[in-house]
Amino acid sequence: MAGSEENVRKIVLGVDGSEHCARALDWYVTNLCNKETDKLFIIHAQEPPTIPAAPYPYGYAYYEEWQHLLQKSDKQAKELLEMFGKKCNQHNLKFKLYKEESNRPGEVICKLAKDECADIVLIGSRGVGTLRRTFLGSVSDYCVHHTHIPVVVIPPPNRHDDHAHAQ
Repeated sequence: MAGSEENVRKIVLGVDGSEHCARALDWYVTNLCNKETDKLFIIHAQEPPTIPAAPYPYGYAYYEEWQHLLQKSDKQAKELLEMFGKKCNQHNLKFKLYKEESNRPGEVICKLAKDECADIVLIGSRGVGTLRRTFLGSVSDYCVHHTHIPVVVIPPPNRHDDHAHAQ
């Protein structure tokens, strides 16, 4: 099987626990997946909880609360990745799960795509409005502009129907 690694198509899927990411995985399985050659890299950028600032006598209580929030966040991230792992197993996909602590998911996705020499980045779009996207940015927009490989953005459901009704 020498040389089989060069025939692998590598796809990076960014997930955040939203229905949009699950829809992106479903779209991939239905429309793009080649079980013979594909390997899916699923990445979750876990935003660490912020540490509240408190004056000295109260600092320890805030630290304990932060530790609790951190444990809760870790548990949620683990459950999220386990859920995607189960879906991949149900479809007999080759996959690998990643978790990265960061509040910049676009950067995390692009870095993994570069590190794994990925062929495609796959992202589910939330379909946020122009104003919100302008101020907050979007993960899909970041990936489109910061990676040099194709980025497939799965639009929200019924987007085509909404556009047809608006005309």
